[in-house]
Amino acid sequence: MFKLVLPFAALGLMAAATQAQAAESCPATLRFADTGIEGTEELQRAFSDFVEEVESRLSVNVEFFPVGNRTTAINALRFEQVDIVLAGPSEYVLMAERVDGVQPITAIVRPEYYSVFIAASDSGIESLEDLRGKHVAMKDHGSTTGHIMPSYMLHKAGLDIDRDLQISLLDGARMQALASGEVDAVGTGVRDFAPFASRHGEDSYRIIERGQDMPGDPIVAGPHISADCVSEIREAFMADPVGLLQAILSPGERDKYIGAEMVRVNDAEYDVVRESYALLGLND
Repeated sequence: MFKLVLPFAALGLMAAATQAQAAESCPATLRFADTGIEGTEELQRAFSDFVEEVESRLSVNVEFFPVGNRTTAINALRFEQVDIVLAGPSEYVLMAERVDGVQPITAIVRPEYYSVFIAASDSGIESLEDLRGKHVAMKDHGSTTGHIMPSYMLHKAGLDIDRDLQISLLDGARMQALASGEVDAVGTGVRDFAPFASRHGEDSYRIIERGQDMPGDPIVAGPHISADCVSEIREAFMADPVGLLQAILSPGERDKYIGAEMVRVNDAEYDVVRESYALLGLND
């Protein structure tokens, strides 16, 4: 939960000061992207209120720049086509590795953001070791909680993900594959479990393993944006993080951020993602 300790009047004075400084240190227009959104129309629908809030706080214009995936986002940052990107932990790790000087602004820490393995209660599967020789579904390549961390969890449990079991990346069909018996288990984000169990029987499926909490989704600036501008953006965001998150939530397109918290980025928290990429050979 956010802790806002400044009185409203002090926040207003801080916001006004931040706006004046940001107008001097930042470009007149900032181009914004989300790695999870492909089209301009969807980006505008999801983040129109957020953009208005940012424009108000910084006294700059914000334009939408759709990227759709991490590769496009990385290239857009490298070639200075986009200025600010909202990314997932996995995308951030790759951005920091492939684009020198990427600058984290803040991060949105989601509740219930970790991976789980789900199996039928009567399957006899009690642990990850029991998945040896089994067929496991995951989400899509590069998904933090739907691929990277489940694979990492299997590796840490002593399983060779190429030899000891069969893994299929089924994206939106992964839960149905479990329900139909096509696969023995699913490695996915924890938020998939409750609606699935509710639909197919509360006692019919259970979580056999839980992963660690994931770090937040970072908002990053390209290396071409001045450090002074990044600092001004960060302070403007953190002056009222609740209001900024409310602006993201208000269109109803990003419910994954319900109950989230905006924090300053601690880069060391992303080391688990870096380690998983290195161990799984996913850097290329």
